[in-house]
Formats: sequence, C-alpha cells, structure tokens
Amino acid sequence: MICRRVLVLHLPRFHSWPARLRLSGIVVLSLLCLLNLRHELSLPWAGFPSTTLDPLAQQLGHPTFAAIRGYEQNLPQHIPPDLLSKRMIRPRYLFFPAASWGLGWNNVFQEQLLNTHLAYLSERAYVFPDYTPWDHPPFPDTLENGTRHMLHIPMNAFVSGPTGGGPLSSDGKNDSLMRRAVSEQWWDMVCPQRDVVVVKLHDTMRQMKLDGMSEGADILTNWTDKLLKMSAPCVSIEGGSVFDYMLFGSERMLSVWPSYGDSPTLKHFAWSPMITAALFRNFHLLSPHDPPRFLSPTGVLPYNFQSFLPYHSSEAPIAGLLGIHVRRGDYEGHCVLLADSGAEYNAWNRLGTPNITSQIFTPPGYLWPALPDYLDVPEGKSRRDAAMKHCWPSPDAIVARAHAVREARRAGLSPPRQDLRKIYISTNGNPAWVGSLAALLQADGWDFASSLDMELSFEERAVAQAVDMSVLAAAESFIGVGFSSLTSNVVQIRLAAGRDPHTIHFW
Repeated sequence: MICRRVLVLHLPRFHSWPARLRLSGIVVLSLLCLLNLRHELSLPWAGFPSTTLDPLAQQLGHPTFAAIRGYEQNLPQHIPPDLLSKRMIRPRYLFFPAASWGLGWNNVFQEQLLNTHLAYLSERAYVFPDYTPWDHPPFPDTLENGTRHMLHIPMNAFVSGPTGGGPLSSDGKNDSLMRRAVSEQWWDMVCPQRDVVVVKLHDTMRQMKLDGMSEGADILTNWTDKLLKMSAPCVSIEGGSVFDYMLFGSERMLSVWPSYGDSPTLKHFAWSPMITAALFRNFHLLSPHDPPRFLSPTGVLPYNFQSFLPYHSSEAPIAGLLGIHVRRGDYEGHCVLLADSGAEYNAWNRLGTPNITSQIFTPPGYLWPALPDYLDVPEGKSRRDAAMKHCWPSPDAIVARAHAVREARRAGLSPPRQDLRKIYISTNGNPAWVGSLAALLQADGWDFASSLDMELSFEERAVAQAVDMSVLAAAESFIGVGFSSLTSNVVQIRLAAGRDPHTIHFW
C-alpha cells in the first residue's frame, strides 16, 4: 500500500512509461520499501508497547490512569530520535532512577523540579518517572498475603509543565522538542542498557570535592559542567540524589535560587489537565464567580481529561481567596521531633530569614524575594516553644493569624491591597477537628471551604494533595507551615508565578 501510494503521488504518468522501465522502477521501489520496513521494524521506538491491565492492581481497586498514560505517550517529543533531530545529532537524556526513593510526594517533587532544572542547564531532556507512594499511599496497597503492591501514578496526573514533558517556553513554540522531558517508558525504548552511561553519585561527588556541607549552587554548577562535557546521549545518575532531602532542610539550598527561580522549570510550571478539571468542578467552593477561561473545558459535554488544558501557575490569582495549609495527623509527633532537633524551615520557606543576601553566591544587584515571615523566637520564649507554635498552631492561633493577614491586606499596611473574604483550608485533619476550626473561622466572618469539601473523581483522589496545592498557589494570599515541604513547594510556585512575596506567610 505504501509503495503504491508513492507511485501514484510521486511518479506521475507511471503507466505511460515503457514496459522495461516500469519493471525496473517497480523492482527498485520494492527493494527500497522492504529495506525501509526492515529498518522501521528494528527500531525500539516503532511504537509504545500495548498497555495491559495489572491483575493485582485490579484486585486492589487501583486507578489505571489510562487517559493520562495516553497523553504522555502522545507528547510530541516521543518520536524517533533521528526524526526529532533531523538526523544530525541524537537527543541527550538525563535519568535519576533513585531520586528521593521512599519519601513522601512533596519531598520527591521538590527534588524532581530541581533535577529538571539541572537537565535544562546540561542541555539534556529530563526523564520523568511515575510516582510510587511508599509513604502515605492514597489507596490500600497491601494484598491478602501481607505484601505491598504499589500504586504507580503518572507524572501528568500531577503536573504537565516542563517536568512533565510540557514546553520550556510560554508559547510552546520557542523551545526545542529535543530538550523537552520524556517519560521513563520512552527512556527504556531509546536508551537500551548497552547505551546507558552510569554516573556513580558518591564517587562523582568526591571527585568534585562536594559533601554534606557544600553550597547548593556549587553542587548545581559542578554537575552542570560535568554533564555538559559528557558526549553520551543517555546518562543515568545512580546511587542517590544530587539534591537530597538534607540539602532542602538547610540554608545551603538558598544559593540555588537566583538560577533556579528564573528557570523555565518554574516560570512555565503548569498543573496537569486533571488538576484543571478538578478546579473547574469545584470552583464554586473557592469563589462566587464563574470559573475563568483558563480553567474551563475546551470541548463539549461529557467532559473528560482531553477536554482540559494544563493550568499555568502564572494565570491571575483567585480574587478574595486566602489559602491556608494546616498540617495535622502524623505532624503532631513530627513537630515534636523537629522542635527537639532544632530544625529550620524547609527550603524556600527560609527566604524570609534575615541577612540571606550575605550569601557569597548572590549575583551583583540581585534582589532576593524576601518573605515577611521566618522562624522567629519571641523574647521570653525558648526556641523549642517557638518552633512548636509555628509547626502546630492551635485553632485559636490559626483564626487570629488569618484575621491579622486579612485586616493587614484590607488596610494596605503592606502591598498589595486585597479584600480577602473566602478561606480555603488545606488539611489532613479529621472531619470533627476541621468542622470546629471552620466554625471559629465563620464566627470571625470568613466564608470557608476545605479539602474535605472537594468533590474529586477516583483518579483525582490519588493526587488530592496536588489539587490542594494548586488552590494554595492560586489564592491571593497564603499561610503555610514553615517546616513543610508542601508549603515550600507552594512558595516556590507562587514566587515564580510572580505573586508578591508579601502575600506569603507562615504560622
């Protein structure tokens, strides 16, 4: 069929050729078609393998994310590398198979964002994995025999910006497909094990003279230089995390911000279409107005995953909304541990710490996005007591803090002036506790909604924390938990989206 189409389209008046010439043409064309077919069949990227249902996942009732996996497979960069690069040069990939293994999603995610930035600086395509929730699984994952069968959540259930294979530019045109992130499934197809160059993390860190006291900017710069010089198209960094969770808990991380805060990874960050759909359906909980255009479906009923577009965090905030993050549950014991150990605020929550501009990595003339709050210790209080107050605020303290932020915004005591009337409570607290907090907020004049009010689909429940984060990032003002990686991720997304640093507060 292909050869016949070529004859019809590209060899006009073929039937008028002399018989011997026609026979020679058919033989040559047939040989070319057979060679091309053999070439196509030999390529590992001839097509994604067909998806089969996992019987154990079905037994546990786990979602399949079929539409999202189809979305990922159809990303435009998932085409044969020789076509992607016009046969001139093979795309370069960077894979982190052990990034933050076993930690909660927000710990993993803050590392994935920085890994995306490292790949960008290294002129490589980031390889994004599924997320396996070893910690805080959203659905039961233990079989009858006592073994765990983990849920695998595709990246584009959470985000579809540069970390999920989305464009590295605002218009989706001024960037190279060769540089866009690819799925781990695609990596397995285009980078067979024989082609992968493995870089051992700890050996390389020693060679670079980097250790647990090194500045984040030093780590980023040294790894960028090394990866840029490597000619291998398929590079896998194994043995640990370039940016580990200890770095995110220290002041050393802040030196990365001047490079990272203005990167395509954050500037063009976008939530997934599934998150967009959840916000569209629940927008009445967040605002008395109709959903804005950028949250609305592009198709007609019935709406599905394909009806929505990724939601860019740089869109206008939700007017009148104060988002608050109130961590409960396991945090009661965790706050004690943090306070007893003298822990500091997590990652970007430390941008309010006084004198951070004294960092030796601050570029000349650079202005830090100084947050108004930090881990302060009031006179007469111990540091431990202050840390507990910041980490585990009482309901009365939550109401008082929200009241103070509302009144300051209304009075314009610090820019920008806002009329905050609605409050959204992102929390893992039990319903009775959330109800009592909501009653106190209502008595203080707030219209409120919480995580418990969100109507989410079966698949959306698996990424409910990302739905909450999208609300907190979109709110006009935000109050979070300084020790929390979820709050830290919201902070960096807000700052990169252009939200005023003075709209970010902590308990």
